[in-house]
Amino acid sequence: MFIRLLFLFIAIFAGIFIYISYLNPLDIKFQYLKGTYLDTSLTILLISSLFLGALITFLIYLVRDIGRTIKERKEKKEREQLWETFYLATDALFKNDLPKAEKQILAYLKKKDDDPKAYLKLAEIYQKGGRPDEAIETLSMAKGLKKDQLEILFREAQISKETRDYPGAIRAFKEIITLNPTNLEAMRELRDIYIDEREWEEALEIQRKIIKMSTKEETEHERKLQQGLRYECARLMAERGEEEKGIKELKEIIKEDRSSASPQVLLGELLRRSGEIKEAIKVWQKGFEGTHEIIFLNKLEDLFLSQEDPRGIIHLYLEAMEKYSDNIVIPFFYARLCLRLEMIDEALERLKEMEATLSDHPSYHYLLAEVYSHRADYELAAGEYRKGLELEGGTYVPYRCTNCQKEVKNWLPFCPGCGQWDTLTVCTEEEIKVPLSPFISKPMTWDF
Repeated sequence: MFIRLLFLFIAIFAGIFIYISYLNPLDIKFQYLKGTYLDTSLTILLISSLFLGALITFLIYLVRDIGRTIKERKEKKEREQLWETFYLATDALFKNDLPKAEKQILAYLKKKDDDPKAYLKLAEIYQKGGRPDEAIETLSMAKGLKKDQLEILFREAQISKETRDYPGAIRAFKEIITLNPTNLEAMRELRDIYIDEREWEEALEIQRKIIKMSTKEETEHERKLQQGLRYECARLMAERGEEEKGIKELKEIIKEDRSSASPQVLLGELLRRSGEIKEAIKVWQKGFEGTHEIIFLNKLEDLFLSQEDPRGIIHLYLEAMEKYSDNIVIPFFYARLCLRLEMIDEALERLKEMEATLSDHPSYHYLLAEVYSHRADYELAAGEYRKGLELEGGTYVPYRCTNCQKEVKNWLPFCPGCGQWDTLTVCTEEEIKVPLSPFISKPMTWDF
């Protein structure tokens, strides 16, 4: 192909030469130096000038291309060397050889200080080496490049979280959200920090934005979390003296979801604190009817006894035992109530009825030991206490999280294990292990 083009070019050039020679037969003297002449024809002069110009142009482009090629080869070699340096740093970091990794990445940055990836790698090295301050400083330099800002900020937030610098982490996540207002990952991270720091109002504000951008599959979980945050905000209002505002918010939460125990427990507490005893009783009764959670009976028990009305709570327990006859927890707590009221025979009778079911549980024997002690049957009391000690494994407690199985001694509105609200419930018949300590605070006697 090249030969054909060459012949074609020669033929065209020869044709042009013949044509111009035919049109310009005149001979001329061409002076190329002072006093020096060359006899030639006008045609040859024109063609020679054309050829010389083409040759000069060719040489100029040839020199330029050679220079460009040399430069490209040099740049390629430098890139390969830089890449090898970066690779060696990454490999050393992977092998946990942090000094070598740091040395290689610093050598890389000396030659290419505008690469944010290198600063990120150096920050990772410092972070892994337990040098968080240097890592943050490195990321600050990287932010000045105005490249890969989201990745840099995420790394900064991660380091701040690990070092418990929550203000720094909050600041970084807020910057991410400013740059990318729909970044759900940053919003959830920020919300979780607010939850850890018990900044409920800020967490709720972020959570509302999260729900708006969540998928249908995620919405149910996010709304449940929002309900827990609303509960905490209502509790916070009450702590600040804004009890009416807190009560209003709790009523709205309960109206939306009556299966949640925490808001109903707190609402009853606030009503009781405000002197609205009857309303508190109604709230807790409805709470027990709707959720069957024993915490409501515990709250009602304390309330009725504080009002010197043992008949009221006894009636509630008897009614509950009749209505929920398959629930072994209710008679167990009723026996505890009888012991508190010095109704020793009734307590003993109820415990004996539960012997076949609860004889393998320490708390049963501890409570029975307390009953025998009140009857002055100290030998039997000691025996039951020994049985409790023999069975005591330290693993059974009255409340267990239905989400993460975390066990706690007393009811809480949220699980300290997984952070979810309304997941703690009294253990099932097979697992009830209520400690003795909360059973009896002080013996009480009542005249009927």
